[in-house]
Amino acid sequence: MSPGVAFHYLAPVTSPDERADNKSRDAAIQQVEAALKSGRIVQADHDMRIDQLRQAQTTQDVDLVVRDLQTPNPAAPPTIAPVPPTPPGQGTPGAVPDTSGQQWPLVNYGPGSGGTGVSTVASSSGKGGKAIGGVIAAIILVAVIVPIAGAVIAFVSARNSFPDFGSVGPSDDTTYLPGQTPGDDGVNVFTVDGYNDLVDAVRDETNATYAYEAVIYPRYAVVELPTGTNNRYEDFYWDGESLQLENMKGTTDDAQVDLALVDPQQLIDMLTTVRDRTDNPDSWYIIYDDSSGQGPAITAYASNDFGESTYIQERLDGTLIYDSDATVQPEPPSPTG
Repeated sequence: MSPGVAFHYLAPVTSPDERADNKSRDAAIQQVEAALKSGRIVQADHDMRIDQLRQAQTTQDVDLVVRDLQTPNPAAPPTIAPVPPTPPGQGTPGAVPDTSGQQWPLVNYGPGSGGTGVSTVASSSGKGGKAIGGVIAAIILVAVIVPIAGAVIAFVSARNSFPDFGSVGPSDDTTYLPGQTPGDDGVNVFTVDGYNDLVDAVRDETNATYAYEAVIYPRYAVVELPTGTNNRYEDFYWDGESLQLENMKGTTDDAQVDLALVDPQQLIDMLTTVRDRTDNPDSWYIIYDDSSGQGPAITAYASNDFGESTYIQERLDGTLIYDSDATVQPEPPSPTG
């Protein structure tokens, strides 16, 4: 859904009438899930690809979404001619060594060649240089350790006067189950109160509850909120306590959806369904949008470490639109406002 993302290339469509089936879509979704877990793609790219796979009509459409995620054949390593070492004592004193034939670049983590750091002094004076270098190293060690020790002592001494940091953002990183009440320092958007807090935060930010898309996870949510100018939107991140403006923005032709119309219990029930039919699920989330142009829809996903995933899509009234595990899909519903 997010604009500005292009595929690497477009292969010619050789079989335009070969319709995509559930098996091909599910296999592609597993590739996207695996790419996210391995760090090859980021969450926003993952969500965009999943949305595109839901709308893919042909096997060619499915292939284009995941074509760049397929592992390429490893290329043969380049052949590098060996570089003979420079015999000791040769070379012009003070000259910069020639590294043009070196296999790996030199990385200088210390002071430059013209500096006066410990390594320069130690390497320039023989035995006397070693002694001087040792003294300088000791001085540097004392200069570094003493301030750190002092800071630690000051921190320990004053810790009782610090404010309660438990009140600054959710500090409990537990991922709670759908409908499960979180701890005092935790967050679970998939509760009635958790979802309503998100809606209230959007209302406070925009004086409305409309969004182009909401991607909701147990501990956070990302919502595309309209700016009020044409069809522009900005991304906001919800952490359970505050709504923060992100650096992503764009335009879209999708219709807006009203977050306030969603029954939080429907989200909980849908996620419970997909979790229950997944072996050891470790990820579950919701996408709420109108990317199909057929009216607002809620899609619930669940997956596990084996790349197995499942999802269902429903209307706001609970009407089933799509089920990735069903052999026969329901009849397409009539468009709704």
